Amino acid sequence: MNMNSEDAPKIEFPCDDYVIKIVGDAVPEYKPFVAGVLQKYDSTVHEARFSENPSKNGNFVSLTIRMRIEEEGHLEALFVELKGNSMVKMVL
Repeated sequence: MNMNSEDAPKIEFPCDDYVIKIVGDAVPEYKPFVAGVLQKYDSTVHEARFSENPSKNGNFVSLTIRMRIEEEGHLEALFVELKGNSMVKMVL
């Protein structure tokens, strides 16, 4: 099946249940950094709400959280800010 951008599911904003996954270095400042960025867009985000999955060798950790995104521009901005930090390896 050929999938193009017209076939992709459309996100309607505001989105109360947006799932974001961030993979980064397993260092003490990683989680607080991610929480700080996400809190700019959803004040209910806290580190305790993250689902954590460490990598097999312990060098990386994947954080997953459901959050509210008000508008597409907010989603784009948080992706840019997260990806701009060297601790962050991937944002999905």
